[in-house]
Amino acid sequence: MTRRNLLALVLALGVLLTVSAPAGAYNERADGYFSFLDPAGKVIFQTALQVSAGDEFIAEDNSHYRVTRVDKDNAFCEYLGKASLAVEEAPSSSSWLASILSVAARPTSAVRGKTVALYHTHSDESYVPSDGSASIYANGGIFKVGNAMAATLRRLGLNVIHNTTPHDPHDAMAYTRSRRTAAQLLRRNPAALFDVHRDAVPREQYVAQVKGEDVTKVTLVVGRENPKIKANLNFAKQLKEINDKANPGLIKGIFLARGTYNQDLFDRALLIEAGTHENTRGAAERGIALFADSVPRAIGVAGTPARRQPGPVNQRTGSWSALGWTLLLLILGGAAYLYLSTGSWSELKHKLGRFAGGEFSGLLGRKRK
Repeated sequence: MTRRNLLALVLALGVLLTVSAPAGAYNERADGYFSFLDPAGKVIFQTALQVSAGDEFIAEDNSHYRVTRVDKDNAFCEYLGKASLAVEEAPSSSSWLASILSVAARPTSAVRGKTVALYHTHSDESYVPSDGSASIYANGGIFKVGNAMAATLRRLGLNVIHNTTPHDPHDAMAYTRSRRTAAQLLRRNPAALFDVHRDAVPREQYVAQVKGEDVTKVTLVVGRENPKIKANLNFAKQLKEINDKANPGLIKGIFLARGTYNQDLFDRALLIEAGTHENTRGAAERGIALFADSVPRAIGVAGTPARRQPGPVNQRTGSWSALGWTLLLLILGGAAYLYLSTGSWSELKHKLGRFAGGEFSGLLGRKRK
């Protein structure tokens, strides 16, 4: 490969990495669902979301599993032991790479206010027994489930922004379209951001009775290809811990799925699966209302928080993250270009020395005449 071809390849990779920040995920299956199997072959979880090796699931009893391989409709899992719901510390940002990626980072406190934002990436999702169809274009029954969650949160004293912008069609680009909605909601400075969905698996997977009510269970989904995964997972664990005590049996589990689901935009962003298409919408509304009861405690604005709140975090929007990557790629691309044009590291070092000692100094007005 010639130097010119190598340089073109480096620049092309830089452009690709800069513009292809994945907004969402690997979307859902349209032809069925995956079954997670424990080492004994028992079904522990089912989901219509795409599943890949490396995905994880924390079950209702906190048993922790990781997918080792996927064969057709089956995801074979290894058992990792009992998951702890304790809040983990955010990773250190002392490295030079983290410094680059935190360009113009805006510090925020752990609690950002009493506002909660809701939206729906899959705005067609509906409940067959109640809505007559699994999909209603741009006006799915999922909006009414979101209304039930919003009403409960308002009754608890929170400010709620329930965005019902449709993002149809229900395809692989839906998360890209809903990313704009999520970014707009974050300008309102919410304490939490929920993307409310319903699953597409057999109804029995989500049937539950909690506090004497027939409800659907709730699954929390965290994107594992997400730079904010630790913060998002901490939030999911807090919500599960609170509900495990207040509403036993409500939380089906936490699914760590391949993709980002736009959760790279915010530290407390989660995707919620409220029942499945075979459940009644009324059961989903009752379940999501019970879930909403736990949100004020999880964001630290009511009652005693579960364990403790995460420490202060740096809020980086997708735009600033992309800027950080752009700067890094420009630096690496520039270094590659100089190396290819000079032919050796010693010559590269010599030219950089001349640039720093001459041209750069002249630019700053310190070069002697």
